[in-house]
Amino acid sequence: MSIKAYSLKKQKNEHLSKNFTIEEFACRDGSDKILIDTKLVELLQKIRNHFGLPVTITSAYRTESYNIQIGGVAGSTHTKGIAADIFITEITPNEIAAYIEYIMPDYGGIGLYSNFVHIDVRSNRSRWKNYGSEIVVDGFYGYNPVDKTIQNPADAIDVLSDKAIINSPEIWYNGTWTGNDFKHLLIKFANYVLQGKNNDM
Repeated sequence: MSIKAYSLKKQKNEHLSKNFTIEEFACRDGSDKILIDTKLVELLQKIRNHFGLPVTITSAYRTESYNIQIGGVAGSTHTKGIAADIFITEITPNEIAAYIEYIMPDYGGIGLYSNFVHIDVRSNRSRWKNYGSEIVVDGFYGYNPVDKTIQNPADAIDVLSDKAIINSPEIWYNGTWTGNDFKHLLIKFANYVLQGKNNDM
């Protein structure tokens, strides 16, 4: 977890990743300081790559005063720069929550609401639904990569990353590939296939 401070006035148009700018994480009260966790950005970019559609952030960083103003819980993860409320047009919140559960099963917060999903990258694990009142749940299941057809490079990167065949998937998502990257991938994939055959014997 690496939380960095940014200036809305000076840096709002700077990209944190391929599809996300600093301005998108700004507090809705217009304050200049913005806290953003790099791990949150990586998670959002992975969601964006997976669904292939824009991810709209309705609320990310909040100042303590703004959080109180809108009735947020004390000590909200939003005030720490590690949370975002998101939606994706054409994708249901249930589908989004299930995919996030799949990629971070052992940590982080996922809150399912009627028209958005809250995500955060806290070190412990927390899951809830809120359709008017908050209910703690075990998790959000239903995403099955086995049933999914790989149709684009982002899907392939998801699978290879989940299987630990490649590391630093954000490099592959951004397309900054080198000859060494492909060499590394071939070696990892060959070892994976070899281990699979040995396990079958």
